[in-house]
This record gives sequence, structure tokens and C-alpha cells, in this order.
Amino acid sequence: MIAKINKKIHKHTIILLLSLLSLGGIFSEEAIDWLGSYSSRELEGNIDRDNTLNKIYYYWQIQSLKRAVSPRYIRLIDIDNYIVNNALLNKGILFTYNGIRNEVVEVCGNFSNWRCLPMQRNRYGIYYAVVPPLFKGKDDTDKTVFEYKFRVDGIFDFDPVNREKTEDGEGSFYSIYKLPGKDFEKQVTYRVIDSELDNDLDFKLVEFRIYMPEANTIALVGDFNQWNPEHDYLYKESTGLFILRKKLKPGEYLYNYIADGQTIMDTFNSETRYRVETDDLCSYLKINAGRENRIASDR
Repeated sequence: MIAKINKKIHKHTIILLLSLLSLGGIFSEEAIDWLGSYSSRELEGNIDRDNTLNKIYYYWQIQSLKRAVSPRYIRLIDIDNYIVNNALLNKGILFTYNGIRNEVVEVCGNFSNWRCLPMQRNRYGIYYAVVPPLFKGKDDTDKTVFEYKFRVDGIFDFDPVNREKTEDGEGSFYSIYKLPGKDFEKQVTYRVIDSELDNDLDFKLVEFRIYMPEANTIALVGDFNQWNPEHDYLYKESTGLFILRKKLKPGEYLYNYIADGQTIMDTFNSETRYRVETDDLCSYLKINAGRENRIASDR
């Protein structure tokens, strides 16, 4: 009982703080636009996409939607998400549906393996849900194309306000949303992946990562492959992130990247050492035996 009371008090405290923080801009022109629906300037496409993606919205703005719009990436101050997951900023794809005459509306798509997710209803009869911005495909890579349908009172339907759609092979359509690829973590480096399913005690799985959207090809060179750039090429994702997974024995290694023919160090790995043979500064990696490795990107 005490825990529940404390949780409720904590929630009200957060709401009060957010209210005080937002008083300065709550009656701005943009906020008034939101009271009618979404910002009218955003609906008409008159705002630069980068600026729209960088905005932070509030829960009251979602509650004041009067019409559904096509999906979009948002960053939302979400009190309920904070109480459940201890994360105040909820980032994801906002799906909406005009269901003023409907009892139950769900969103189903490839991002949930076509399991239907419940949507909440605001006071104007607009159903909404915020879905995580990235999901893994069958090849275990991040996907940014969302195929989806709504299930409205048990009947499937494509999104009537989204013009992007493709045939589903059953006489209807999937609606399509393509994530612009913004606001994900760019300051990444290698990480050692410890898996309970990996029984190979002699090797560790290392994921090398570098964000470099302007590059065409990136190769990994180091002590583990005789500094040969032909051995290990990284895979480029649609976000501009290059990734390679490689098994290495516990020990200490020097390494660099070859990006379009130019040698570069691992940008966000602060550990460096000099390579004696060439007197060059290189990125440094140490892999511990057992399960004592920590993910380098979390340092």
C-alpha cells in the first residue's frame, strides 16, 4: 500500500514539474495549432523535416488530437512510460486512427510479427499508439520500413489517411511507413556480446560499429587479421551505421578502419595505443575471459 502511495505521489510530482517547465511555451502559436489537431504547418509539409523530428511533444497534445494523421516519428514526454519503465522520453512511431464510433482499435504490423497491439483512445475518439522506432528483421538487422494494418472491432483495414500502401496478396493493402532514420544513437563503438547460448569459451563475439553515412565501404584491420583490409568488410545499414560481428579470443588488440581507402580510428573508442611496427596511433580493444566484459558503448 505504501509503495502504491509513493508511486502515485511521485507521478503527481513529475506532472507538476512538467507543467511548470512547459508553461513558457504552452500557449505559443504551435501549441494552439495542436489544440485543433496536429500542427497545421506540419500537416501541410511547411516545416523542415529535421526540425519536426527534433521536436518534443507532450501527452496533452496527443490527448487533444481531433483527427487522425499519417504515421510520424515523435519524441513524447510520457508520464505513464516513466512510471512503468523509468524513461520519461518515449521515442517512436505514432499511429493514429479515427475510431469515434468504434469500441476496440489495434495496430498490427511487421514490427510486432503481426501481433496486434492495443491503441488508446483520447477524448475525441482518436485512437493512438507509439511503437518503438527500430525493429529486427529475420536477418537480425535493424529495419526501418513499417508494414501495418489496423484491426477495428475485429476487422482488418489499411490506414485511410496514409497514401503509402502496397498489395497484401489477399485483395487488400498493407499501409507503409518509412522511418527517416533520425535520432538514433550515433556515438557508438565496439561492444563485446556475452550470450548465455554461446558455449564457445575460447572466443568472444565482438560487434564492431561505426556511424559514417557518407562512406561507401569500410573495412576492419587489426592484429586479428594481419592488418589486411580484404578480410573483414562492415555491413552498411540504411541508417548509415556500419556493423561487423567477429569472434576473437580473449586478449588485447589494436585495430583501425579503412573508410573509402582512408585509415581512421574508431571515433568513439577513447582507448588508444601506438603500434610499434608503424609508430601509428590505433584504437585499442581488450577482451576479458569469462563473462566480465562490458559493452564498450555504455562506458
